[in-house]
Amino acid sequence: MTTVMEALPARPRKASAGRRRRHQHQLPWRLHQIAPGAATILVTPIWTDATGTTERHYLARALGSDGQIIKFPAGGSRRIAALLQGAYPQADWNRPQTWTAATNTVTVRRAMSNADMRDAIQRMEARAAALEAELNFERERNFELTTARDFADTAAAGYIDRTGLE
Repeated sequence: MTTVMEALPARPRKASAGRRRRHQHQLPWRLHQIAPGAATILVTPIWTDATGTTERHYLARALGSDGQIIKFPAGGSRRIAALLQGAYPQADWNRPQTWTAATNTVTVRRAMSNADMRDAIQRMEARAAALEAELNFERERNFELTTARDFADTAAAGYIDRTGLE
């Protein structure tokens, strides 16, 4: 029995300038097929040595315009990494890269600063307050519906004395 192993190149593929421009032009559409609604895609290289030899794999995470994670099918990380490497072979793929849909560019992912952390915390606090307000509204609505249902059941059973109300 013969085993076939997939050979992955050590370096991303190099394409002609015309092919790269075409890849870059079609990139948003192709990425939208894998991760619909993605505003940014973060691609991070991961080195593993499960078989004894060190191999580089890529983990991709797609985020929508609201910051929510967009799930994509199995094999999506590999396909996204291949598309981005084909369109941007000059990027340093040994470092995490961020693709932005608005500009269709790849940039090196920068470390978070304190200002970024404060901004993220403020957004999360605002979201938590909105969710808590929504939860309180639904609790009040549930209480009103439960009270109305209990009143209707009591009236139907004849337990409510309506004399003097008419």
